[in-house]
Amino acid sequence: MSIRSENVPLDSVRDVLRHCYKYVNQDWQHSVRELLPDQGFEIRFRELCITRLQGWTVSQEREMYLGQGLSTSSGVLHEIDIVAQSTDLHVFVELKNRSGFPPDKNDVIVFFAKLLDYLAFNPDLLLKEVCPIFISSTTFENSGLAACVGLGIHPVAPQLRPLPILFHNAICLEAEIKAGLILDVREEELYGDFCAKVNFLSTILSETWVSSRCGRLSETKLFLQAVGGLDTLALASDLRQMNADCSRLIHAFRAAKKGW
Repeated sequence: MSIRSENVPLDSVRDVLRHCYKYVNQDWQHSVRELLPDQGFEIRFRELCITRLQGWTVSQEREMYLGQGLSTSSGVLHEIDIVAQSTDLHVFVELKNRSGFPPDKNDVIVFFAKLLDYLAFNPDLLLKEVCPIFISSTTFENSGLAACVGLGIHPVAPQLRPLPILFHNAICLEAEIKAGLILDVREEELYGDFCAKVNFLSTILSETWVSSRCGRLSETKLFLQAVGGLDTLALASDLRQMNADCSRLIHAFRAAKKGW
C-alpha cells in the first residue's frame, strides 16, 4: 500500500502543523507555568511562532483585526488567539489550556463561526490557503474532535497528530521501506492498514478543508460549498486510532533501523 500523491498537503501546512504538535508534546511540557488563567499557554506559543516561523508575520496579543485591519460581516470583532501568515498561507489558531474541561463541540463551532464571520466580509483572504488549527493542552472531548473533523479544522493535542502530519509520517515510513528496511510481518501489515486509512481519510475529508469549502468569486463575493453527511464521530475515533498506530509504527521502524 502506497500513499496517494494527489493528497499531499502543502509544505507550509505540514511545517506549521509540525510546529504546533511539537509545542504541545515537547515545548509546553517543559515550560514554566505562569500566574495566568491559561498558565501562559498562548504567550509561550506566540513567542515560539515568532522564533521558529522564519519569514512569517505573527499577530500581536489580543489581536482583533486578524493582523490586517479587517472587520467582520457581523460588525462585531472577534479575538483569534494567533494569526500567522506566510506567502501562501493564512493560519488561524485557537488555543485552550483548560484542565478538566477538554474542548467540546461548542468551543470548536464558536472558533469556526468567528473565522467565517471574517471570511464573509473579506473574500480576499481566500486568495491564500486558509488553515484553521485548534490546539489543546489536553485531549479533545469526542464531540469536539468530531466537530474539528467535520469543519476542516486541524486538531492538535498530546499524542494527537492532525491528518497532514499523519500523511507526512506515512510518506517518511514509506521511504524507509523503499530504502530496504525490513519489518516483521505484523508491523508490515499494520503499516499497510495505516496507509490505507490515511488515504481514505485524506480523500473523504478533502472537501471539508476551508479552502475547498469556500472560494473567492470577487472582492465582495465568495461561495460556500455544502459539505456534510459524514459520520464524524466515527471518523474522529479513526483519527485517534491512526495516531496510536502511527506511534507504534515509528517505534517499530526505529527499532528495525537499530537492529533491535
